[in-house]
Amino acid sequence: MMDMRRLHCLFLGFIICEVLVLCVLFLYYKVASFWMFLDIVEKNDELKQKLNEKDLRFIKELIEGVDTADPQWPATGRSKNKAFLYEIVINKWNGIDVHRWDYFARDCHHLGIPNSFDHQRLLESARVCKVNGRNHICFRDKVADNVYDMFRTQYTLYSQAYQHKIGNISQKKIIDALLEARDKLPKISPIAVSKLQDDIERKIRWITGVSSHTHEDDENSTELNREMREFAKLTDHIFEEILYSSDVGLEGARKKLEDVVKRRLPKCVGETRLIKRDNLDHKKALNQTLQNMWNKAVDEWNKLHPAVFLDKKDFSTEVIQLDCTHSTGKNPIDNVYFYRKWNLTEAFKIKKYEVSSLLPEEFTEYVGRVYYTKNSVEEEMDAKECFKWWCLGKCVIELYDQHAFKGTKCVITGNCPSLDHCSITEVRSCKVIRGVWKLWKGRGYNGDDYLLKEGDYPNLKALSDCKSTASAPAPAPVPDPAWSLVCLPFMIHLYEKVNFEGPIFETTVDHRSLDGCGINEVHSCKVLSGVWDLYGGPDYAEPRYQLQKGEYPNPGSWCASDPTAPALSVKCVTE
Repeated sequence: MMDMRRLHCLFLGFIICEVLVLCVLFLYYKVASFWMFLDIVEKNDELKQKLNEKDLRFIKELIEGVDTADPQWPATGRSKNKAFLYEIVINKWNGIDVHRWDYFARDCHHLGIPNSFDHQRLLESARVCKVNGRNHICFRDKVADNVYDMFRTQYTLYSQAYQHKIGNISQKKIIDALLEARDKLPKISPIAVSKLQDDIERKIRWITGVSSHTHEDDENSTELNREMREFAKLTDHIFEEILYSSDVGLEGARKKLEDVVKRRLPKCVGETRLIKRDNLDHKKALNQTLQNMWNKAVDEWNKLHPAVFLDKKDFSTEVIQLDCTHSTGKNPIDNVYFYRKWNLTEAFKIKKYEVSSLLPEEFTEYVGRVYYTKNSVEEEMDAKECFKWWCLGKCVIELYDQHAFKGTKCVITGNCPSLDHCSITEVRSCKVIRGVWKLWKGRGYNGDDYLLKEGDYPNLKALSDCKSTASAPAPAPVPDPAWSLVCLPFMIHLYEKVNFEGPIFETTVDHRSLDGCGINEVHSCKVLSGVWDLYGGPDYAEPRYQLQKGEYPNPGSWCASDPTAPALSVKCVTE
């Protein structure tokens, strides 16, 4: 059965909010939490005497969070000279708060994930300094690396647990089950935020003696109190309540939870890091783009493999966002103030290079996943092959068992250790449609090999020379035919501006010039696979720079003599 600790994390962190937010009338858990706090105060005479209206609003703001960087002071519970108090529980300014530290410690312990973040080190150096007229919590400059550790721990938890592919699939099933059971179980019925907010204001006025109870107030709050009492009972026990229910009305929801327990779930056929484009930085837009790209890939796959049919309706896509920061895409220390040992009252912002030269350039990434919803092992394997082919740059090669592209034709889109299972037994000519291919004379990738780029190879001499030729005379002597082959992944992202900004062009092949590529020159690039040569001029004109897999944010990073000089042509290295 599903690990109940994992279910608890899912339930509190995502499922309750998702079920209620999907409704027209929805409930924020922070608002509900404060309502329940007021309900406790309302029934406790000692608390009512000690807490005034300002205190209650201060507690409400602590729970909901206040942006202490807002030019117009937004809080009413405390004045702006107490701004640092709003950076303790929920810190909207830079994300360094005890709320994060609490779930780091709790979830790392229960999930068995090491917690490299030392919150005690930050606490020991924390002090309040005045910055631009407001008091902020600041830290010693020597603990800046600890801030990065904190957000790295956040990234680890989200990538390994909160956004785990099996967890997300199970979460979707549980959400669907709860939505279906909503009408039968009052505790998961939606409550209007506006209705809850009105009752919060009524409670504050009554607790502080600003107003008294009226008959109308009692009537309005009775139903809400009943709904909230039901909501207060909502725990992860609801899973078993539905799973073991014999109610006919819960049959559909029960079957969905049985799918989770018995692992009758969609299969993840693969995941890939997505390119963040300037106009596609929202998960919803990225997911739609991923869905369109995958549908197109499935159509192309079906054309190349007429004996195999993959139905686009049997797939679903998902985009997850993984942050190593508080604000999407930004350096996590950009909103953190530090002080130095010799000046404890002067706060400043530290530069990234002052912390370490090994820190990343990007702090947010998007991961695309493709799920297969049918329960067919054979089709699932085909779907995984399609995904690999798509990620490798859609490598395609046409093989022929006779010279001059005659005889039996076989289209290959992936690695093939032996032609014994294909429609041909040997390769005497071929057309490399896309990608770089390595062909071996023996089975199992043994013997001498041919390395081929895109082009037509009409005979064995052309294969042996690794050169595409236009004519097709049978050579003498005749080299051995090929018996096995593999696609070599080559992929590079070229950017027109430094630091991976501006227009981007993705390629898997050589380009003598950048005409028609959507960019005019290359000032930064990311080598995703293979080894590439960048050239300072068109037509592979010198100077030449050879790049291994990695990121190159500017021409200086690939050792250009002129750090501002762009590259104008690109070629994959196959020798």
